Amino acid sequence: MRRTISILVVMFIFASCAGTPQNSDNSSGESPEITLEEYSDHIMHYFENKNDLIIYETISIYKNKNYTGMLEQVDNIILFFFYGIKTDNIAKYNNFREIVRTHNLQRLINIFDVIDNNDIALFLRQQEPSPELNDIYWTLYFSSGNVQYIDYLLTIIMQYHNETENLNLYLVVRSAMWSIASNAMTYPQVRNYATNNRILNNELKRYILNTDLNIMRNETVEFIRQQREKGIW
Repeated sequence: MRRTISILVVMFIFASCAGTPQNSDNSSGESPEITLEEYSDHIMHYFENKNDLIIYETISIYKNKNYTGMLEQVDNIILFFFYGIKTDNIAKYNNFREIVRTHNLQRLINIFDVIDNNDIALFLRQQEPSPELNDIYWTLYFSSGNVQYIDYLLTIIMQYHNETENLNLYLVVRSAMWSIASNAMTYPQVRNYATNNRILNNELKRYILNTDLNIMRNETVEFIRQQREKGIW
């Protein structure tokens, strides 16, 4: 890739005609004032309404000098977020790209250029499993609503849920379990899909959807401790 894509940091740390800009929910074309916490929340719920206002909120964040020091982390989120939009609705994506160009924000323009000039699907397929990659697939789901990105997480869980030798793979599975359990509490769509999918067996479904998040976390910490005591990790 022409520019190295840094793997996404965990998103939760932040407490249409193609080529023709359309203001949609923002008839003035002005970028609304928004906090980073609000923006993060809107990103994580975008798939539910796919409100075009998100592009103006993105512009507002990039114009806000208070967030200049955080933009490298924001870059990593929205690169995959807008790539998800591109895979879901190319006309909307093209419109968003033109809106960004009219605001002449070079940093944002560069992100759209990375998306357009690189095979990001191939890039993702070439990545080794990691908790950070799990977060990327959630970002893609939040921007597109496409359950294929949840399928990735479910497949990872099913493939490696008995892992006891490789610490990285163990953490990949546990982070995937935890994130599905957590998001199932927030999004009925995620819970329904996790309940009815044919990738996981019933035992794993019951564990993920019925185990308290704190218990899940404590079990993870305790198992790692035991493995270290045995000299495995």
